[in-house]
Amino acid sequence: MRTRSARAVTADARGPVPRPGPVHRNRLLRLLALPVLSLLFLAAMLPAPTTATAATTKYGDARLDQWSWLTTHNSYADDSSKLVPRNQSRNITQQLNDGVRGLMFDTYEVSVDADPPYRHVMLCHSLHACYESFAGGLGRVVDFLKANPQEVVTIFLENYTGQEQLTRAIAEVLEAKGAEKLLFQPGDSGFNIDKSNWPRVRNMVARNERLVIFQDKWDFDVPVQSTKDAGIEYGRLMYTWNRTVETTYDYDGNRPSGCASRNGNSLGLAKMPGTNLTPLFTINQFDSSVLNPESKSFGDNGQSLKDRIDRDCRPVAKRDPNFIAVNFYQHSDTPGVTPLSVVDDLNRNAVIIDPHQALWTVSPSKQYVSTIATNRCMVRGDEFEDGQGGLVTQRNCANPAPSSHQWTATPPTGYDGKGFRWIKAGNGTCLTVPYNNGTPPGNDTQLFWWPCETRWFSGSQLWNVVPAKQQGGPAAYYFVNQWTGKCLTLDIPTSAAKAGKVTQAACPKL
Repeated sequence: MRTRSARAVTADARGPVPRPGPVHRNRLLRLLALPVLSLLFLAAMLPAPTTATAATTKYGDARLDQWSWLTTHNSYADDSSKLVPRNQSRNITQQLNDGVRGLMFDTYEVSVDADPPYRHVMLCHSLHACYESFAGGLGRVVDFLKANPQEVVTIFLENYTGQEQLTRAIAEVLEAKGAEKLLFQPGDSGFNIDKSNWPRVRNMVARNERLVIFQDKWDFDVPVQSTKDAGIEYGRLMYTWNRTVETTYDYDGNRPSGCASRNGNSLGLAKMPGTNLTPLFTINQFDSSVLNPESKSFGDNGQSLKDRIDRDCRPVAKRDPNFIAVNFYQHSDTPGVTPLSVVDDLNRNAVIIDPHQALWTVSPSKQYVSTIATNRCMVRGDEFEDGQGGLVTQRNCANPAPSSHQWTATPPTGYDGKGFRWIKAGNGTCLTVPYNNGTPPGNDTQLFWWPCETRWFSGSQLWNVVPAKQQGGPAAYYFVNQWTGKCLTLDIPTSAAKAGKVTQAACPKL
């Protein structure tokens, strides 16, 4: 094969290619374990996506506790109301459309003067500051989930209602919208999260159990309740403190910092006591003591959020947060850093995928080792006749690793810091996609090594290095070419040959 330099196609000419996006069914089973609700549910259900569809979702093989979600504090307290304080400027539907997947609701029972009088569940700061009905807020969440069958939404209830009133309100919304099966079920005779841990998110999508609800207490003032019922779970409504840990949220007007537990449970719990369940972990990145939450949200939501995760909470909890709760989520004081971008970055590093021809581990001896073929490494192959560069091939890994087996991901000399890397061979040359007369080549194009471009920056020599957790194996990476958007790939049909091919092909589906 005759090759040419890729120097005629520059990163500036084509622009960077973005990395791939972190783009038990059973009868209702005592949804809330109340006989009064037994007639509220019909047999209608939403059509569930097929397992094949679910398997190609953005979640890979991640369990619920291995994914991160942007969460809004007092999600209902937005600019549509004249009440203060407001914690968001966009309504619940806008929040969900923007990428929010966790919502914090405060639920209260309000007496309605009618004949006969009745009690109504509202979303409030207190009984004297109610924003809207709980049914209205929950209804918009259900509408969003019906329109977006790959998405999962979690609701945290700071609950001041009685068991019967809250459970009835939820049941009536789900029944009215034909969505009875949408509510996640923590356990039945075939599956129990206390024994089996959280399910994989893609399986929740396949079962269409995509609405997760926690409640933190029952209102003891309601006559039917007693204190012994506080931590009882009723069917699919999970008790918050049996399933989650979270940080405090009062900082006396200061920036959220440290990583202190809100309720005394250690944030570093590997499993909830007496179970096999990994607790879900919430960081409250807001200060509830300030009178103007919006003015403070800019500083809370920028670099300080990222730094708090990296410096304070990850070392304490020994893992990334599952829910990052903020006020005014769209604000930030740091260009390019927002709560949503922070969550996206966490998920890029948390993706768990099966061994794949485009997934590689990197050994201590700098060998790029395939995760799908036994003992196959990327190596620098034979030189071209003209003495410039040569083919990149796959061979059996060697120990010790010679220079021809060694590669490093290195920032290009003098590059403008957009995050791409040269993949440099042991002789200092760069992994390169063929020039192909200026047309980005397609799948299965064999790669070569070539002198690194130093006068300008060729997109065919620039690679985005994306970490991924390999299911059942060590940390791994896939490498996305800046010019073509394709991934560095081991060619399976030639993996038994002495010198097989290393190509570019479609990246793993996340």
